[in-house]
Amino acid sequence: MNISTTSNRLKLSLLASSLALALSSAPVLAQDNTTGLLRGVVTSDAGQNMANVTISVRHLSQGFSRTVSTNDRGEYLLRALPVGEYHVTVSRDGTTVIDDYKLNISLGQSAVFAPVLSSGEKIERIAVMGSMIRQVDTSDSTAGLTFDADILDAMPVNTGFENVALLTPGVARSSAFGASSFGGASSAENGYFLNGMNISALRTGIGSIDLPWEAIAQTQVKTGGISAEYDRFIGGVVNAVAKTGGNELQFGAEVRYDPAALHSAHDTVYLPSGGIAINNKDFDASFSEVNVWASGALVQDKLFFYALFNPRRFESQYANSAATVFTEYEKEDKRWFVNLDWFITDDHVVTFTALDNSADYRYDNYQWDQEQGKGSASGVTTSESGGKMYSARYQGFISDDFSVSATIGRLEDNANTLPTNRLPGIWDYVNLNGQRFGDWTTSNLITQSYQRDQLRLDFTYLLDNHTLQFGIDTEKLTVNYLEYQNGADDARGWWEYRTYTAIPRIDLDAGTYVRQRQRDTGGETDVTSKALYLQDSWQINDNLVLNAGLRYSNFTNTATTGEDYAKLENQLAPRLQLIWDPTGTGDSKWYTTWGRYFQPISANMNIKQASGQRDVHFYYQPGELNADGTLVLNADGSPSRGDLVATNVIQSGEVDVQRIAAQDLGPMYSDEFTLGYEQQLTDRVKGGVRFVYRDLKQSIEDSDLGPVVAQWLEQNGVENNANEYYFYTLLNPGRNVSFLYDFDLDGEKEHVSLSAADLQLPKPERQYLAWEFTLEGQPTDDLQLWFSYVWSHSWGMTEGLVRTDNGQADPGWTTSYDYADLMDHGAGDLPNDHRHAFKLSGVYDLTEQWRLGFVARATSGSPLNKFSLHPTGVDSCAEPSLWADWCASQWYDESSFYDWDGTPAPRGSAGRLDWLYEFDLSLSYHTTVADGDLSVKATVYNLFNFDTPINVNEVAQITQTDGSFAPNPDWNTASALQSNRTVSLVVRYQF
Repeated sequence: MNISTTSNRLKLSLLASSLALALSSAPVLAQDNTTGLLRGVVTSDAGQNMANVTISVRHLSQGFSRTVSTNDRGEYLLRALPVGEYHVTVSRDGTTVIDDYKLNISLGQSAVFAPVLSSGEKIERIAVMGSMIRQVDTSDSTAGLTFDADILDAMPVNTGFENVALLTPGVARSSAFGASSFGGASSAENGYFLNGMNISALRTGIGSIDLPWEAIAQTQVKTGGISAEYDRFIGGVVNAVAKTGGNELQFGAEVRYDPAALHSAHDTVYLPSGGIAINNKDFDASFSEVNVWASGALVQDKLFFYALFNPRRFESQYANSAATVFTEYEKEDKRWFVNLDWFITDDHVVTFTALDNSADYRYDNYQWDQEQGKGSASGVTTSESGGKMYSARYQGFISDDFSVSATIGRLEDNANTLPTNRLPGIWDYVNLNGQRFGDWTTSNLITQSYQRDQLRLDFTYLLDNHTLQFGIDTEKLTVNYLEYQNGADDARGWWEYRTYTAIPRIDLDAGTYVRQRQRDTGGETDVTSKALYLQDSWQINDNLVLNAGLRYSNFTNTATTGEDYAKLENQLAPRLQLIWDPTGTGDSKWYTTWGRYFQPISANMNIKQASGQRDVHFYYQPGELNADGTLVLNADGSPSRGDLVATNVIQSGEVDVQRIAAQDLGPMYSDEFTLGYEQQLTDRVKGGVRFVYRDLKQSIEDSDLGPVVAQWLEQNGVENNANEYYFYTLLNPGRNVSFLYDFDLDGEKEHVSLSAADLQLPKPERQYLAWEFTLEGQPTDDLQLWFSYVWSHSWGMTEGLVRTDNGQADPGWTTSYDYADLMDHGAGDLPNDHRHAFKLSGVYDLTEQWRLGFVARATSGSPLNKFSLHPTGVDSCAEPSLWADWCASQWYDESSFYDWDGTPAPRGSAGRLDWLYEFDLSLSYHTTVADGDLSVKATVYNLFNFDTPINVNEVAQITQTDGSFAPNPDWNTASALQSNRTVSLVVRYQF
């Protein structure tokens, strides 16, 4: 061996040792929700940390620069870097030693750049190797993935946050709602952010507002271990930043068309009892979209703009399952988006964002039958939805160690239904199995507007081994809502023809009746959230990092009277992350996290609970019948009916904030614990395993305490002169409840105190246990992929804010906990329990011009239930239970956890739905035309046109004409199938 070879090997060894030291001791920083960061340690090839080395980065499109010098330990940190590609320069003693390196900064991520310089007196130019950017981030243990627009454009991922979230381990598709389930939480418990603004759906929190998707630059999905910067959710977070302009003027246009001719409808699903469960006869759909954008500099290096116009059109036609109505549906969007970046200096920037997502809807209804198809027109219904968002965000560096950011904005959402006739809605359960009857088009009329005003201030202070982040976060959501039923004069209401069980309290015998329901709601209310938080990232030593945070928050909901009906204060949410680099090389980490997360009361509950809702049911004898047994309809569209036999006032319309919610109401919150390991397998591939445990500690439910209150009144000798019998009250199941109300009308309110033992409402258990196995990276120059397998189990008494198994997208106001008898045998596997989930997605470069994208998922089916009437005289309907006199769950029909013969059927014990297989494929071609970039992309969603049921009929019981019970032959029949095969064609040109 010659001396030269030995010397070279020694240098390589020293270089590797120095690089390992540099990667292991880099400083840490709490992550930002709109930017990324660059950090590292500069060392010599002799293994020594190098002080006073200058690191400069320049944003390639916007031209601004940031510069920092290494400290005595060779460390440097560049915070709050806008996402994008940067040019990096390294200088030592006034001489540039690296000036040809480029790297990307991703949203909420820390990139580690650790150059190794010569230790000799002679200054040399150093070529930086790719291994100096590592896959494993040893400063943070927040779980999730980040995708930029270029990657998503190359993959068969449809527009919208939910489609991106589904690429991430631990996120499951909701079978009933548009949003996803993160870690077993319901789909109404997630947070969505754009440029620092909360864009979660305003009324329900189910998903986000609709966005012009082309404007999104990067999307980050957080599934666990989330810092104190975020709250108001107990599921997960989807965080995004918008595209911006650069110094170069650019224009572009994209046209997308999903033709009806390539739309593969599934077969019609028939009921075993006869009739149709899912009517896919004459079903068709098409979608078209145009994106036109421009970006550039209004002032070179200072003021940049990005502007987008995004008109869209979706059309479909379908017949209802009763085979009576055919609908031609049309939705039109004329959306726009504007983003401005003003760099006052390189250290101070203000971003202005505005968008409009307004949409118009039209439903043309026609008569229809299976033989003759579309018949004469029966009416048109139109509606409007959407609104605008405005925000401004400031990011400034007061000094190298202290920075400030501020976000202020407003988000609006409005909706209005405009019917073309005044015919009321009618449903026939006697002859048509609950299908609609008559020529009515719109049963419910709603006018609603929401306005969320947001302000947050964030401060970051860099100390020796600590990075402190602290701030305030406030929101106020104003709700203005009006709802009433369609129909003129006495015809107004929802009408049902069906067989009812007896309601002794209103002297209604069991029998077949015509029921008219009128539910009126209206008024202005508010939801306010205020929070303070502190987050510390502490580099304990070269191998150990502690991220500790604490969030203090208050939530307040008001009634239409302007008074607070719920005030949840002094909520403390600790967040802890401990990260250990076991080898000190920076290529692996062990981590553990623990955190508490609070969920506010939904704005939906302001409407349902605190808006003076009046809900009255009128029971009539049946009137004149047609030959087929259906009711004859009057000229005003209402059914023929006889005498009024009973009236049931469910809600009186009175607003008394001291009875709306329990006096000692506590917040809804959940705890999360994770333990994980991550390993860099090659320079560009990493793998990991993560254990997750989540536990819902307390929930807020609405319960009708009427049966228990009636017993309390009798026991305490209080007259119910107010004639109030239903007491829908927000409470914490499993805890004592007290409220105030003047029952005897003597001017002084009685203090009603009910023990948890009397109420018999079980604790709201919801637990989630999971093992996540992941593999991601770029194993070759041509292939980038993400793979995961998740074993999970979600079980308990409640899904959370919504109910998937009966389709209630009504956060906080589902049937869960309405009565104790509804919860009998309610413990078991929850609707979001998918025991196994495999995910594989990626991009493969076939050639320089052709790219193949793929997304494949295989998910085990959700649990299946048998819902029937609660039998009398058993469980919570048996004496001495205070609920026994009413056994009110029977009013909810087949919604209790019993089989048709009255035997218990615990939640999720009736089997499972089939595995859901999804496979999407895309092929794109890229070339240059007239100095511009042209791409053509074809995507096939659900390539094999799988038609697996994602929802089925879970009602196990029917009531026969003689009043006896029998098994429902339609139980387990599909009520919703996975989306059918769709082909999307996209042509894109930018220059």
